[in-house]
Amino acid sequence: MNIENLREIGKALMGVAGDLRFAKNARDGIKVGASGDTTFPMDKAAEDAIVHYLENLGEPMTIISEELGIRQINGGTMRVIVDPVDGSKNAINGLALFCASIAVADGSTIGDVNMGYVINLASGDEYWAQKGSGTYLNGNRVETRRDEKLEMVLVECQNPARELPGLTGVFSMVYRMRCLGSIALDLAYVASGSAGALVTMSKSRPFDYAAGLLLVREAGGIVTDVEGNSIDHLETGLKRSSSLLASANGVIHEKALQAIDKHRQPTNTGRQKNLG
Repeated sequence: MNIENLREIGKALMGVAGDLRFAKNARDGIKVGASGDTTFPMDKAAEDAIVHYLENLGEPMTIISEELGIRQINGGTMRVIVDPVDGSKNAINGLALFCASIAVADGSTIGDVNMGYVINLASGDEYWAQKGSGTYLNGNRVETRRDEKLEMVLVECQNPARELPGLTGVFSMVYRMRCLGSIALDLAYVASGSAGALVTMSKSRPFDYAAGLLLVREAGGIVTDVEGNSIDHLETGLKRSSSLLASANGVIHEKALQAIDKHRQPTNTGRQKNLG
C-alpha cells in the first residue's frame, strides 16, 4: 500500500460526499457504529467505499474503522485506521468542515503509524505524510509555523462546560480561537501552518488522530497529551485513549502546557518531559 492508493480512495470519497451531503435522509441515523456514535448515511457510504477498495488490494491487513469496528483481511499485521467521515455532524448540518482520515501502521500502536492521509471532503484538499518523508498539501511540501506566537489555536470539546475552564490560560495567550468539529482537519491545519496548536482536553479515539498526528510530526510539529506525555505507546483500537496537544513547535508546545497546568486540578502528579 502507498500514498497513491490512499489518494485513489480520496477521489472516490469526493463523489460520495457530493451525493449524500444534502440528501433528504442525510440526518437519519442508520445504526450505532462500533465506536458508539450514530452512523449516518454518509458515514456508511464512505466506509463501504474505503473497505471495498482496501479489500480489492488483496494485501494482508487489519482494518480498524469507526463504523464497522475491526476486520481482518488475509490475516495481516498491517493496520489501516479509518475515520470515513470526521465531522459528519458538520456535513449533515451544512457546515463545510469534514474530512476522511486514513492511517497505516506496521504495528499495533500509535508510534507504529508510518503513513497518514486526510482529505477535506468539502474542498478536495489532500494532506499526506510518510514517516521520514515530510508532509504534503496537494503535492506541495508544507511545514508547521516557525514563529512563537499563538496567533490561532484550535480547540475541540466533548463537554464544553467541563473542559473549557481548564483552557482559560490558553485562551488568555492567543489572538484567535476556533472550534471546527473535526480533529483530523485540525491536525492537518496545524501541520500546514494554518494554526499554531490544537488542544482537546477530552479523550479522542485513534482513528480521529492517527493520520493527523503523523502529518504534524512530519511537518516539524509536536503531539502529546495535554500533560506533555508521549502517546506513541497507545493501542490503535476503537476506545477513547488520549487527550491531545498538537503544536507547531517546541516553544508553543511548552507555552500551552504551562497555561494548561495553571488550571489543572491539585491531584495532578505532573507530566513527563516526552514531547514525541
